[in-house]
Amino acid sequence: MIVKYLPLKHPTNPVICTMSDGEVEDLEINAGFFEEPEDFRPQAPTASDIVYERKHAGSSSNLVPLRLIGSSPLYGHILTNAAKYTAEFLDKNPDWVSGKTVLEFGSGGALPSIISALNGAKLVVTTDYPDVELINNISYNIKQNNLEAAAIAKGFIWGDDTTEIREIIQTATGKSTVDLLILSDVIFNHTEHSKLLKTCLELINRDGTGKCLVVFSPHRPHLLDKDLEFFQTAAHSGFKHTFIEEQIWSPLFASDTDESTAELRSKVFAHLLEI
Repeated sequence: MIVKYLPLKHPTNPVICTMSDGEVEDLEINAGFFEEPEDFRPQAPTASDIVYERKHAGSSSNLVPLRLIGSSPLYGHILTNAAKYTAEFLDKNPDWVSGKTVLEFGSGGALPSIISALNGAKLVVTTDYPDVELINNISYNIKQNNLEAAAIAKGFIWGDDTTEIREIIQTATGKSTVDLLILSDVIFNHTEHSKLLKTCLELINRDGTGKCLVVFSPHRPHLLDKDLEFFQTAAHSGFKHTFIEEQIWSPLFASDTDESTAELRSKVFAHLLEI
């Protein structure tokens, strides 16, 4: 027999509780009742491998292998319409990147960066939030497309000190700023507009040659006005703004079944900022 003492408010007057050996055995056996089955929690989404087919490849490869991470709160696991539009735009306008220095923010799978390098960019710095899995995946995509000589992946938070990035650019090109900034599907993050533009101003060429290509689809259609406030803030920061075009693609986020927003979610808007 096992004797256990159960303390009450007055430890000088304990209550004695007795349990037989059999009862203790039952408790030990039934303890497993509270353990989670091995398949209780769903498996984390795994990375996926896709191949992007270029429609205007020029002399370089028309097939671009990409790996996308399994999940990301910042949509780094999705090849968005904006990323595909940007890739197509740069293939149609290779002079925007050929021989130029390029930096991409919020790169995700880094398709626009890879297309920039394939079109002869001198240097491509492809950045995203400094999550190890995300940045390692970008490096993997650079490597599997044999672009290590032209492209580098770097974790970066908008608004942070740009010294390290400027040093990377300076070492490779002799200048600490870039010819082209790519912002593909990043302005949905409304609270970060000012930080993002501050970083753009620090890294873009200020001699009249710098360009900033901004491409997006409305992630939350009812907040489109908030998306567009980015360009008002850019103008107040000294940027000249030019609307390029809008195109209709397929609805962003196929799981969203709201037919009333499908048309707006299908749109891709392209804008140019210059300083």
